[in-house]
Amino acid sequence: MRIRALIGLVLLYLLPISAREVQTYMPVVKLAFTTLSSDAFSPCTFTLVEGEKTSTVKAEIRHRGASSLIYKKQSYALKFYDEDGVKMDTSLLQMREDNYWILDAMAIDKARMRNRVAMDLWLDFSSKPYYFPKEQLMKNASEGKFVEVYVNNDYRGIYCLMERVDRKQLKLKKTENNKVRGVLYKSVNWDGTFFSAGETEAYDNTSDRWMRFEFEYPDAEDNLITWEPLANVMDFAVNASTEDFVQHIAEKIDLPVFMDYELFALVLSARDNRGKNTYLSFYNITKPELSKVLFTPWDVDHSFGRDYKADEEAVDQMKDWAITLQTRLMNEYPDYKANRLARYAYLRENFFKSESLVKRFEAYFDLFHATGASEREETRWSGIDGIALDLEAEEDYIASWIPKRLAFTDGLVGYKADDSAVENREAAIRRPQKLIRDGALYIVFPDGSAYTATGNRIK
Repeated sequence: MRIRALIGLVLLYLLPISAREVQTYMPVVKLAFTTLSSDAFSPCTFTLVEGEKTSTVKAEIRHRGASSLIYKKQSYALKFYDEDGVKMDTSLLQMREDNYWILDAMAIDKARMRNRVAMDLWLDFSSKPYYFPKEQLMKNASEGKFVEVYVNNDYRGIYCLMERVDRKQLKLKKTENNKVRGVLYKSVNWDGTFFSAGETEAYDNTSDRWMRFEFEYPDAEDNLITWEPLANVMDFAVNASTEDFVQHIAEKIDLPVFMDYELFALVLSARDNRGKNTYLSFYNITKPELSKVLFTPWDVDHSFGRDYKADEEAVDQMKDWAITLQTRLMNEYPDYKANRLARYAYLRENFFKSESLVKRFEAYFDLFHATGASEREETRWSGIDGIALDLEAEEDYIASWIPKRLAFTDGLVGYKADDSAVENREAAIRRPQKLIRDGALYIVFPDGSAYTATGNRIK
């Protein structure tokens, strides 16, 4: 254990519990139930111990996940109810009020924090979605807090108590009088295409699955499934002529968020998040100006030098997204490459700085070490499912991997720290504006450059 962590641990336990600050302990979750499955919710008692405060509520529980179910340390989904059995919204650990929560086991993650660090980073730097002025309480990802979990008095280790990505989190417009407005989809596997060249399957609005996607909102049982918005945008992105693509793609995709998302996945080498672990949503499909695809990340465990099996991943993996949407933007959309480089340069000198990324991990590792949670986690789970745990060694591995990965992505993007040609970094990738003059359409960018609809620069 590192010296500063040891000192923190000694000081922590010299203090009475009442004197410990919120940041110096891990809250405890206790779950009690008799039956559990991945197919249906079962009755459960949920207890949260946060310092001197203890609260207990009625709940229902089930296993959560698909591929993660093969691991012995399993994740849970929880729903809360009041004494009368009515759904009950509650705020946990200063997060949103809701009745549906997730306990993420992070079983394949040798650091037990990759997804949380990635989500924190995304929430801190990513561009605000196109409809944010209308919904300033929306969050384009999930918040989460670390806890230690006991199941029927058996210690189960470090978990992340998380909000869901859902209609409420994204503040999508609710269905009104059986008229669908906000729509949410989740990509769950690698079958089919994802904004890529090739034929797509015919969709069926009686099925909650289409190619690689699950229909998330409105609820499938409401018989309001609609695949048209997603299918139409995917078809346009792949098959539109260059003229139509340049003229209309910014009306169909939230380009600033997409650019941030692809740079985020690139820097983290989050290969699963190029498609599989992604939410796609539309704020309000009844109004064209409010109906663009928004990208939202999910399950970023495959990142920061480890793959989906917890194996080491070399720094030169994932060189690009390899999807048609990105390729067309890079090759056909005016100034996308230049704006991408400028945006990367700004992030590289701020949120993507090596020291900044390392410190995000360091803060959570210090929390785990100072509270003794790291030792308990290693004792409980190291060697289970063939995954050896050494959190201190993993911290060193991540701290070594990050600068090497950044040097690699610098070369891919074409970034040099002293490159004076990369201008206006802080304002990089703002939305281009359409201008119609004398009956002709022009695309005007923040730097004043303008292009015809066919991509020819005119000034």
